[in-house]
Amino acid sequence: MSSNLKSPDMLKDVECEKGQLSQRPPIPYVPVVDLVTPKEEPTVLKVKLPDDSHISVPIFSRGNNEEYIAHIVAVLRIIEQKSLPKKCRVYAKAVVKRQAALKNLQEASEPDAASLEAAARKVEIEQTTQMLQEAQRAHDKAIAESYEQLRNLLSGDAQSQWDRVCREMHESDSWAAVNGKVTEGRRPRTWMSFLDCLELHKLTVFSADAAEKQRFYIQQAVRKPQRATVRQHISRMGVLNDYVRHLPTLKDSSKAVPTTRKGNIPFCEADLAAIVLSSVPMSWQNQYNLNHSTVPESTRTLLPDLEAIERVMEEKRGANLKAKAKGSTAPAEAKGNPKRKASGGPTGRVPKKGRSEKFCQRCKAHGGPFTTHNTLDCRRYDSNGKPLEAAAAKPAESKKPYKKFGGDKNMAFMQSMFEAYAKSQKKAGKSKKRKKRNYDTSDSSDSE
Repeated sequence: MSSNLKSPDMLKDVECEKGQLSQRPPIPYVPVVDLVTPKEEPTVLKVKLPDDSHISVPIFSRGNNEEYIAHIVAVLRIIEQKSLPKKCRVYAKAVVKRQAALKNLQEASEPDAASLEAAARKVEIEQTTQMLQEAQRAHDKAIAESYEQLRNLLSGDAQSQWDRVCREMHESDSWAAVNGKVTEGRRPRTWMSFLDCLELHKLTVFSADAAEKQRFYIQQAVRKPQRATVRQHISRMGVLNDYVRHLPTLKDSSKAVPTTRKGNIPFCEADLAAIVLSSVPMSWQNQYNLNHSTVPESTRTLLPDLEAIERVMEEKRGANLKAKAKGSTAPAEAKGNPKRKASGGPTGRVPKKGRSEKFCQRCKAHGGPFTTHNTLDCRRYDSNGKPLEAAAAKPAESKKPYKKFGGDKNMAFMQSMFEAYAKSQKKAGKSKKRKKRNYDTSDSSDSE
């Protein structure tokens, strides 16, 4: 698969599934990643094809369900390229034909026939028997190569399960088919027995109704992820649909009834296109229905229409994001004082007034704060540098009480508080005397 058809990395099930599923599908939209077991580089086996070319195939030891079924599909494709299924069917027909011919010759032989006819019939039976043995050997060789090809491309637990299935099928006194029916006797190796062993091996990984679950998942539970393009989504849906034909179905199990239908049948092109259309957002479906009066015929014809809708929706989404960004910055600017913004120009800031530097040459030369005023405004020194009377006179202690005790502010504060308290007590005593005098005067006037 090309790089542009691969799904985005780190997709989550929530992005591509409708709601919470009670049961996980056999093969989900997002491949399962094993975070516990470290991933190792698989061993590669070179397989020789009939045209003398070689193909490198990885040997499967462990992995998720999708990796397993993809490996089985690859093995079946190699077996098909080596024409083993065709050889098995052709040789099987030849064996049946030679067996029927030999049976007819043996029944037609008469013990009372002439010696020449009996000799000729005997030679013909020997030739037919030899041809039957050759056809049987060729058939057995093709079947054995199919079994061995699948076994060589498995390792670890997968190979052990394959060996166990083959022993139970061909080396026991009775064998059980995929549907659970038990048959007495050993089963010969044929192409149908190979397919039955493969189905039993799949049941070690999947459930008996895996195909039905996969069909339901594709039809009802999948939606298009927002981070995946339409082309990637259609490609992934096609891959999931192709896996259905290789999954076990309930029809072949012991749970099936006469009316049970086979579930390992993929969706046809029209059905898959309708499923893909229902998995995109509702606004996309409305846009498609607005431009088309019929349902989609296939995913190939549906792809250009959905890509055009995707471009339009992406443009609208970009415009909405820009409008939202502008709307979020406008209130932040409007929070300030509108008067200041109007007077400050387009930036909304009021320019600061330039600070004028003050400097007094007289205070700089004779001592004093020379940055608080200019030379012409100096009240400490005259133009000749002599101290002025107001500056030379010692300040009154009433204005600076902390000078009384040598600059001790705590002592000066306590002294000022004590003086204020004494003064308030003196005023309070005078007010009491005044009130008493007024009371005595009122009593004397009442007695008269």
